[in-house]
This record gives sequence, structure tokens and C-alpha cells, in this order.
Amino acid sequence: MGEFHEAIIVGGGPAGLTAGIYLMRAGVDTLLIEKMILGGAPVYTERIENYPGFPDSISGRELMSKFIAHAKAQGLVMKEFSEVEKIFLKGERFIIKAPDGQFESTGVIVTTGTEPAKMNVPGESRFLGMGVSYCATCDGAFFRDMDVAVIGGGDAAIEEGLSLANIVRKVYVIHRRDALRAQKILQDRAFRNRKMEFLWNKKPVEVGGKDQVEYIVVEDTKTGEHAKVEVSGMFVYIGSNPNTSFLGDLVERDDAGFVLTDDNLSTRTKGLFIAGDARKKALRQISTAVGDGALAATNLERYILEKR
Repeated sequence: MGEFHEAIIVGGGPAGLTAGIYLMRAGVDTLLIEKMILGGAPVYTERIENYPGFPDSISGRELMSKFIAHAKAQGLVMKEFSEVEKIFLKGERFIIKAPDGQFESTGVIVTTGTEPAKMNVPGESRFLGMGVSYCATCDGAFFRDMDVAVIGGGDAAIEEGLSLANIVRKVYVIHRRDALRAQKILQDRAFRNRKMEFLWNKKPVEVGGKDQVEYIVVEDTKTGEHAKVEVSGMFVYIGSNPNTSFLGDLVERDDAGFVLTDDNLSTRTKGLFIAGDARKKALRQISTAVGDGALAATNLERYILEKR
């Protein structure tokens, strides 16, 4: 027998923390398990400008610290640095296996979000931590006054590129198309920034160097020609993959691995809900994660009341 809680939340980002707040306020005995530090991906975002209530913007770390403080004030028990390895059903109870123990619950909300997609080109893995990074907020300071590249053309790529431009000498934005997908306000800032240079219709095909990144070989997506871009660092923002492999066949997924849910965020397994970026949805933002967390918690509360 493992430690029992009526509800277990897997993932401590905005969706998970919101769900925890709602469940605790409803009088549901809840445990939250997070594999890294509490706060999720927003912790690594330097500036958040579109979360309501903060007209002058706020850092991701500061915003998430408010979420965590709110959850603690409600009495939510939170375990950090404990990665759930597997979830399965035993009778009508969920069994949650983690390295430091086994837990049981009546219902589960999974809010594990996504991890950065890899380019899968030669040199990318070899130079991880030696010039290749997926987090400018984490690693940007190591490249002060150097030339770096940002790979991608969405919001994350341009936001992080602008952040890097405050530190580095030059930012090459390498994008496989001839136009950005980022919000217009971000595009306007980037195009005005003298430190940012755009390499259109280009994709990296190799990362090279001796002991650390020294260059990227890029291919022209129209002509197929190769060229070398000399940089000391490369920051990759080409999308994300959901962290849901530990759910096995308890859920249905789309071709990209995102979990399919109904309007109540239920899965094909009764009592198992998915909230936040790990589910198939049109928009992945803190505000939508918060909405998901509230909805999943409310529906799990109803499910638990029926089981009681």
C-alpha cells in the first residue's frame, strides 16, 4: 500500500498549481508532485507581458512565486524533484510510481507540460551545455559580448532573442521560412534591434567546433546551398513535445503525442484529467493553463464526491 491522497497532481507549473489551489479550497486531500522545481516553464521566462493584472510586465520567476505562495497558503503539499515514472490503475485506484515511493489516489490531474523539441542534427547533442541551449534565460549570461544564434521564428524564439540582445554582441535569428510567426509587437521590436540579424529560409544541418560551439552549418531551404555561421552559442526554439510517455495507454494521443481530452479535460480513463500544455489545444499560454487547471480541478472534485 502506498501513501493515499484523494487527488494527485503531476506537474507543478501554472496548471498544476491552479488545480491544487482549487482542490484544497474544495476540501479535497491533494498532493502535487513535480519532477524539477515548482513553477514550470514560466520560471525561465524573463518577462511576461500578457498575463492580466500586471500592466508593467512581470518576470516568470516572480509570477510563479506568487502562484506557489498561494498554493502553500491553501495548505497544498508539494513534492519537488520527484519524477513520476508510471501511472496505472489497480481496481478503482490510481497507482503513481516515483523514485522515492508509491502513491495511491482516487483521481489524477496531469499537468506535465512540454519539453523543447530537438533539431536532431549532428553536433547538437555533443555540444549540449557547451554552446547548445534551449533556455536563454538560464544560459544567456555565459555568452556576454559573443555572437549567438537563435533557431526559430515563433514567440519564444523572438522573445529570447530580444533578451539575449541585451547581453551578447550579436544575435543571428535563423528561420526556415521568409517570415516570422511571432506576435507583431515582438516582430517590430526585433526588426528595430540593431543587434539582431535575420537569416531567412535557412535551417541548421550541423553544429561544429572543437571543445565548444564555434559554428553552425546552415542550408538554404530554397537552393540547398550550405553556408557557415560563426557563433559561440545556439539557442533552439523550434517547438515542443509533450511529457506524457509515463501515461502509457491510459490516454489517447494525436500524432504529435499531445493527449486528447473532452470539454471537461477528461481522458478515456475515468478520474484521469489532463490540463495545460500536454493536451491537444489551440493556444499554450499561462492564462490558458490556469483555465485548464481550474476546470480539471472542478471536474475532479465532482468525480471524487461521487466516489466518496
